[in-house]
Amino acid sequence: MSGGWEVRSALAEDVPAAASAVELLLVELGGRPPARPVLEAEVRALVEDPEAGEVLVAESAGSLVGMLGSSWQRAIHVPGRYAVVQDLWVDPGWRSDGVGAALIEELAARARAAGAARLEVGLPSEHFAAIAKTTAFYRANGFEHLGPRMRRKLEP
Repeated sequence: MSGGWEVRSALAEDVPAAASAVELLLVELGGRPPARPVLEAEVRALVEDPEAGEVLVAESAGSLVGMLGSSWQRAIHVPGRYAVVQDLWVDPGWRSDGVGAALIEELAARARAAGAARLEVGLPSEHFAAIAKTTAFYRANGFEHLGPRMRRKLEP
């Protein structure tokens, strides 16, 4: 435990709180979250399948104060597996207390133990009000700029 909180793997009983954290994250980023059952299903899938990714939570006195969702990836240009931080949320009252950095460090330790040599993260849109602060956070935690990412949504 550090600073009144501890980082651990998410458990089945953490699924609703972790889904709620992702909901809050998406709203903060200016997005529209998927329906709660969809979010919970994705959290549950990662919790139940460690080969797909990791869900880490930071907890204080039984309450979730931070969460990190990641996935394991492979790419031809990157030897072996690597982890991609998909979702990182820290309760606003706990920001700047080291919770986010501890979640990143726990993921890094797990990735190293799994033989991975790399973590990646996609930053929010350049229109996000706190993009400079978010970028500074990741740089302070050892990430380097790779360039912008793009996406294409596929409609059914």
